Amino acid sequence: MEIEYPDILGEVIPARQRYEVGTVQYVSSLSHEAVAAGEATELVLFLQSVVDVPMDVTLKLSVPVRTGGLRSKPSQLKIGEAETIVPLEPAEVGELRIPIQTSTETPSTTYEIRLEIMGTPKASANRIRAQRSKGRLGETILRDTLGLDLASTIGVGFTAKSRNKLSFKFNVTGEEGSAQEIDLAPTFTSLWTLEDWDLQHRASREINERRAYIVPYLAPEAIYVPLLDEGRKRFADAGLVLHIGEALTLAKILTYTVSYFVRNADLQDSLLIPIYMQAYLHGLPTDNATWLVSEVGYSRIVRLAIALSFALVENTLKRQPWLLEEQRALAGLIVGNLESGLPLPVEFLYLPLLMGGTLVMREVVLEGENPQQSLQMLAQAQKARAEDFTGEASGTEELFDSLLARA
Repeated sequence: MEIEYPDILGEVIPARQRYEVGTVQYVSSLSHEAVAAGEATELVLFLQSVVDVPMDVTLKLSVPVRTGGLRSKPSQLKIGEAETIVPLEPAEVGELRIPIQTSTETPSTTYEIRLEIMGTPKASANRIRAQRSKGRLGETILRDTLGLDLASTIGVGFTAKSRNKLSFKFNVTGEEGSAQEIDLAPTFTSLWTLEDWDLQHRASREINERRAYIVPYLAPEAIYVPLLDEGRKRFADAGLVLHIGEALTLAKILTYTVSYFVRNADLQDSLLIPIYMQAYLHGLPTDNATWLVSEVGYSRIVRLAIALSFALVENTLKRQPWLLEEQRALAGLIVGNLESGLPLPVEFLYLPLLMGGTLVMREVVLEGENPQQSLQMLAQAQKARAEDFTGEASGTEELFDSLLARA
């Protein structure tokens, strides 16, 4: 391949194992594997073109007409069309949803939904995405990379197996749900096109040309205070006026995150490319790396810091207290509220960011700082928040206290 385009599937869904047929890679699942009679599910497919020309993805879906067994009954499952054709532009990535409707009369049992899929180019094509890749992420403490723009910038590794037929188990329970009259027409949402690639390629080129100039301005002594100031502002906008110990600790985990991702050129790309792309989209200058990362890239740094904080806590505890789905949902809540200015509960300042900051307190030390004194200020700040750690939040307080005692 002359040029290898980004892997977008690995960014939107856990897709280190995926399928490929013809000129398309895909991952598929049911939105609900069990529903009450009368309710609906959807077959969800993420489609990724692997060629540089337009193509058609042809999907044939079949649902059982009757239940199995000696007392076979009509299934009363409905789909819009048995065959769906989705056109993809060169290199395009998108999400297809095909509704599957049950009836209040659908017998309660397990059904098998069958899918046949093929990707066909409309002209002579060149491959622009690999069938397998190791990626450039390398060894990492991160347990989850979904939504971090790592797959789409440097790759996290995947293998695509050749397969054109799949089946899905679908259970209709004995409960009777509310009858849902839904539009059975499939819906397609484009997630990535060559316009996105143009921005990414431009960002990559600028970073490569100016790397030697950019990286020194992201050193801890350069980035810590800007991140400290921006953190105070962003969290105040979300209804949280940070105590000194909290602000210092937050700046520590954010500074640690930047340092983690500037260790080598590959990680630098993963950190910086999305930030530069955002700057281009909003017509912002890119000549001041410290400002660019600490302000334009603040949400990105926070999202990466959340992932690192969860990993640091898990490594310290030697266990995994949270499901990956819980971690992703919390990351979305924190970043979303910081961007929108919606109130953010105190619990989600401590979980996981200040937990992570506590664990790196002695690794990010500025000139003249006494880490023990910083930890004491953090402990005082947490005590001042006692009324915010009642009920379900008390578990967060207990975990934070145990990590603080180890720091």
